Amino acid sequence: MTCREMQERIEAVAAGDEAADDRFRAHVEGCVGCAASLARARRIEEALAARPAPPAPPRFAALVASRIRREHWRAEQQVDWLFNVAVAAALIAIAGGTLALVNLSLVTETVGAGLSAMLNYVTRPGAAAPVQVAAGLPTYLLGAAFLATTLLVWNWAERSGRGS
Repeated sequence: MTCREMQERIEAVAAGDEAADDRFRAHVEGCVGCAASLARARRIEEALAARPAPPAPPRFAALVASRIRREHWRAEQQVDWLFNVAVAAALIAIAGGTLALVNLSLVTETVGAGLSAMLNYVTRPGAAAPVQVAAGLPTYLLGAAFLATTLLVWNWAERSGRGS
């Protein structure tokens, strides 16, 4: 065992938190520096044990509990803010999707392009047919992604709120 390893364990052994094994005792018997460090640590432990523990300041427990509640509240505020931002983004996406649905020509164009691409793939599976994406398809996919994200965040917030 090296002196560096000993220095890491001396305080724990002197305090009685860790037992001194055979390797520890053998090193202390052969190393004057580590033996002096152990003796010094034991004297410090004895002095600390002889001194009475000071009482906690008045209202210490109440102040600690108040601080914990305040920190917990701040963390919940951040989660609430993120949740509200996600809900607002989802509402904007839903409103945009609703406005896009009102435009029936866009809906039929998107569905027609999708059916055409599927038909080309089914009739000519090996042929690399150019796929035209209807102008509204990215809008619908983005709206669906926002809605799915909102539902996932809402589900997460509901599950994490039950544990409190």
